[in-house]
Amino acid sequence: MREKTIFITGGAKRIGASIANYFHAKNFKIFIHYNKSKEEVNKLSQELNEKENGSCKILQADFSLKDSVSNTIEQFYSLSDRIDVLVNNASSFYPTPIQESSEEQWKNLLDTNATTPLFLIQGFQKGLQESGGSVINISDSLASKGIKNYSLYSSAKGALETLTKSLAKELAPEIRINAVAPGAILWPEDEEINEETKNSILEKVDLRRIGDPKDIASAVYFLTQASYITGQVLKVDGGRSVI
Repeated sequence: MREKTIFITGGAKRIGASIANYFHAKNFKIFIHYNKSKEEVNKLSQELNEKENGSCKILQADFSLKDSVSNTIEQFYSLSDRIDVLVNNASSFYPTPIQESSEEQWKNLLDTNATTPLFLIQGFQKGLQESGGSVINISDSLASKGIKNYSLYSSAKGALETLTKSLAKELAPEIRINAVAPGAILWPEDEEINEETKNSILEKVDLRRIGDPKDIASAVYFLTQASYITGQVLKVDGGRSVI
């Protein structure tokens, strides 16, 4: 019997899917949000439900649409009477050189990386209080230092990290809120990166290798179990951000 429940935004593939698999193995009931990755989410949910029937549910939502957050929360509660963990993983990521940046890009990056997590936390607050649950926000290990040509994305992740710390104070002691900040875990899927560029990035990583999505999933799980940790940003980046 899976008593505890986790809701993962952007959980159809990559890091989100790894988190879903990891928590499923830890006997959580899995709720996966997706926007456009229908094929991937159907495959993942089928794999998890083959292991245990009814152990995974999927919810589709485009969070850029009005009322999508409240509708998603309502749909979630039509399928589950409790929530123990909320993982805000869904994110937009693309370069925005300053002279090419637009208000539309700023709104999109801020909405996906900070605004949606804020209102999901607000909407799930009562349920998380009742379960003594926790929230894990997925940030970026380089965001706090700034990223050249990614100023809008970095600023949005900076807002998410500040939100993490502020809400940790506001919602304590019933709810714990932390963030995991990945480093080089997976190469971008929508752009080609040559070996020279990859090696240049890995030279800045103390452990001299790319990470694995399971490294993030295990860090997320650790923070859900660490009952005396809140308001923290855990960098999982092989030492790349060490000053």
